[in-house]
Amino acid sequence: MIESRQLAGARLGLACALVCTLVPHIGQAQKVGTSSMQFLNVAPDARSMGVGTAFSARAEGAHALYWNPAGLARTAGHSLAMDRVDWFLDTAHYGVAYGVALGSFGYLGAHFHMADMGQFQETRVENLGFQDQDGAVVYNPGLTGNTFSISSWVLGVTYARNFTDRFAAGLTAKLAREDLWLAADNAFLFDFGMTYVTGFRSLRLGASVMNFGAPVSFGEEAYPVPLLFRIGGAVDVLGSAGLISLHDNNRLTATFDLIQPNDYDQQWAAGLEYAIFGRLMFRSGYQHNYDIASFSYGAGVVQPLGAITLGFDYSYSNMTEAFGAVHRLGVSFTTD
Repeated sequence: MIESRQLAGARLGLACALVCTLVPHIGQAQKVGTSSMQFLNVAPDARSMGVGTAFSARAEGAHALYWNPAGLARTAGHSLAMDRVDWFLDTAHYGVAYGVALGSFGYLGAHFHMADMGQFQETRVENLGFQDQDGAVVYNPGLTGNTFSISSWVLGVTYARNFTDRFAAGLTAKLAREDLWLAADNAFLFDFGMTYVTGFRSLRLGASVMNFGAPVSFGEEAYPVPLLFRIGGAVDVLGSAGLISLHDNNRLTATFDLIQPNDYDQQWAAGLEYAIFGRLMFRSGYQHNYDIASFSYGAGVVQPLGAITLGFDYSYSNMTEAFGAVHRLGVSFTTD
């Protein structure tokens, strides 16, 4: 009975990996930069960005909800993550994710990600020109005195399950909304992911399909959402279960993701994480074939406090001289 379940899980895992490898070629015909809801492409957490978002096989706990819902099955008890991203031009992104183990019923999670764009000043052509203000003639660039804001957010609910001791799968249902003031629309989206423990040392494989759903309409035009396919792996290079076995408490993990978006050429991301006694982590990553993203660096601290483990994460992303750097901060709480 156990062998048949393992065989079924292996077959399902192979099928998922095959689909995630072949389906991306369908989206390559779409024009570059034609998808909407681009905030969905922003990594909302500091931990994954520290390794360049090469996180599909390494994802675990609440952080997995952003990258691979199957990683939620690596939640021991409760997992809560809260992150803030200092984005471009004084804008910010916020992410909150929660996951819980339900014993034999599997794993349940929820996450919320929003983009805070701040306030904008309204301008109109009829207000453009020189105007008399208190006896002085000044130039008005079209300002009306009114302000407005735009908003983008996504709310998701996830269910994951271990089908065998090596294979896990997860599914997320999401509601995303983008309000551009004069036009707004909602999108019902789905994420699907799987993880597979190969049994060779610590080698893990992961694959995910993110933001699967119908196009959204703004005015008379319809635009697809940023559909994303990821397949990757993670392995301890150094450590007790590493390719090079060490008997101390340090670990060096390498991760790699092959990425196919529906509105860009194929990309990849790679990262390294060095953990000292499981408490202090140093990370570095690289994203290839991105417009402005390239190298990233990060660090993390884990501190047990009784039954709760408290974690802090930080990442720095180099986004070229024109856009400067992006900083991410995160805090997490987990229980066994």
